[in-house]
Amino acid sequence: MSEKYEEIRVQENAIYEAIEQISIPAAKSTGNDVFDRALDWLCQDTEAVLDFGCGHGTLIFLCSIRGTKNHTGIDISDIAIRIAEKRKLSTSNGTFAFIDGGLEKLSDIQDSTFDAVILSNVVDNLYPEDARSLLLHINRILKTSGKVLVKLNPYITKEQMEEWGITVIKDNLLNDGFYLWNNTTEEWRDILSAGFEITDYQEIYYPEHDMYNRLFLLTKSSK
Repeated sequence: MSEKYEEIRVQENAIYEAIEQISIPAAKSTGNDVFDRALDWLCQDTEAVLDFGCGHGTLIFLCSIRGTKNHTGIDISDIAIRIAEKRKLSTSNGTFAFIDGGLEKLSDIQDSTFDAVILSNVVDNLYPEDARSLLLHINRILKTSGKVLVKLNPYITKEQMEEWGITVIKDNLLNDGFYLWNNTTEEWRDILSAGFEITDYQEIYYPEHDMYNRLFLLTKSSK
C-alpha cells in the first residue's frame, strides 16, 4: 500500500476497532430502496463479484444473499479485513476472500476475472492518478459486459468548503478528513465514460446525514 494512504489506514482502523457487532446481514435490504435496487441490478446473473474498499464486507455479504457465488473484498484497513474474515464464518452462501491492501493488489488479478465490481465511496477518496488507475484495472479485470456500481460522495461547493473548514490539497483534491477528489457530476460522467457505458444515474438521499450520494451503474464498454 502506498505510504500516502497510511494516515487514512490509521483512521479507518480506529473506526473498525470500535465495532463490536460482527454479525452479517440476514436480509437483502440496506434500508435504502435506491441502493437496494442497484445491488439487485449488480447481482443479477452475477457469479463473481469484487468489492474494492470493502470495509468489513457488508456489501459482499448482501451480494451473497442475492445469489452471487464467488466474492473478493480488498481494503487498506487490516482490522476491517480481520473482521470480515470472522464474519464470513457465519455464512455458507458462496466463497469469500478478503485481502488487506490497496491498488497494488489489483495487479495480481487476471484479466476478465469478475462479473461485477463495487466501488462504494472509494474512487473519489483517492488521489486523481490513483482513481484513474483503479478504473483502468477494473475495466481490465471485468468480463465482457461486466457491471460496476459506483457510489460517490456529494459535490462540495466553495461555500461549503469555507463553512466546514475543508482545505484544498491541489486543484479539486480536498482534505475533508480523508481525501476527496471533488468533481462535479458532469466531470464524473466524462471520467467514467472512458471505458464504461453509463447504464443509469441516480442520487441517493441519506436522511441520517441529510445529504445525497451519487450513484452510477456502469457496464464495461465494448468499444
